[in-house]
Amino acid sequence: MNDIALFYLLKEKILVKYREHYPYYTGTIHSFGNKDIAQLIDLIEKDCNERVSEKWVYTHLKPTENEKLPRKDMLDIFCKWTGYSNWDAYVFHHKDEHAQVMKAQKPEVQKRNTKITYMVMGIAAVIFGSAIVLTASGGDVTICLRDRYTQKEVEEGKVTLYVLDNGKKEKLTHKDGCFVIKEHKGEKLVVAESPYYKADTLKIAAGTTQYEFDLQPDDYAMMMRAYMNNNADDWKKRRRQLDAVISDDAVIVEVMFDDIGVEFLNKEEFINKMTTPSKIARAMEIVEIEYSGKKIVSLKYMQKEK
Repeated sequence: MNDIALFYLLKEKILVKYREHYPYYTGTIHSFGNKDIAQLIDLIEKDCNERVSEKWVYTHLKPTENEKLPRKDMLDIFCKWTGYSNWDAYVFHHKDEHAQVMKAQKPEVQKRNTKITYMVMGIAAVIFGSAIVLTASGGDVTICLRDRYTQKEVEEGKVTLYVLDNGKKEKLTHKDGCFVIKEHKGEKLVVAESPYYKADTLKIAAGTTQYEFDLQPDDYAMMMRAYMNNNADDWKKRRRQLDAVISDDAVIVEVMFDDIGVEFLNKEEFINKMTTPSKIARAMEIVEIEYSGKKIVSLKYMQKEK
C-alpha cells in the first residue's frame, strides 16, 4: 500500500471521527460544505490545539484524487486527531498490517495467479470496450434536484449549478424544473451552490441522460428563510433564536435595488428588522451566508420587492 493509498484511508478515518461528533452527516468527505469544514476545523483545534486552514481542507481533503502527498506536519495533525501519534506511526501500523495480510494470502494467490491474470485481461477488455462506447456517446443530460428532507423538487432560483470544464465554471440553464448539460460527452463534474443548501459536487458519468440528486438543506439558512416569509406568534422566542445563531461581530449587508449600493447592519439592527411585524421582513431573500463553527458570521440579503 503506497503513501497516497494510505492518505485516502486516512480521509475515511477522518470522516468516521467527524461522524462521532455529527452522526446525522450522511455525505462523504468530498461533499463537505462550508459548515462541515468549519466544524471539522473547530474540532481539530479543540482536540489537538492545532489550526488547519479552510484552504488546506479544500485542496487536500475534498478532492477525490490527490496527485501528491500533503505536507507531513499537516498529516501529523490529522493522524493525531484520528488516534495515532503522527504520520510515521500511522504508516508503520498500516503497512505492517497490510504485509501480514498479504503474507497470509500468498499461497492462495500463487495457485490462482494464471487464472486471475486471464480474468483480469478479460475484464479489462470489457471495460475498455465500454469506455469507448460511453466516450463516444453524446447528447443532453437532465439534472433534477430534490430537498433531502422533504423529497420535494428544489425551487427554481434557490440553487445554481456550474459544470467544471478545463478549470472554468459554466453556469447551467434551468428548464422545466431541472438543469441541462448540452451535448454531454465523457465524465463531468458539476458544482451546486446555494444560500439555502450545502455546497456539493456531482459526478455525472459518461452516457448519463437523467441524473437525480438530493441536496442537504442548510438548517440555519432555512430557519432564516422561514422567519423572513412567515409571521411569528412569539417574537421574543424568535429574538432569542436569532441571537443564539448570529455572531456578535457578524457582517450583515442589505443589497439595494437599482445599483444604489449596500447598507450595513449590526446584529441588533438586523434582529430588530426581522422581529418587527411588517411586510419588510417577509420581502427579504438571502443571497449569501457564511459560518464559523455554529455561528453565522456573514449574511447578505436583499428585498424581493421595493
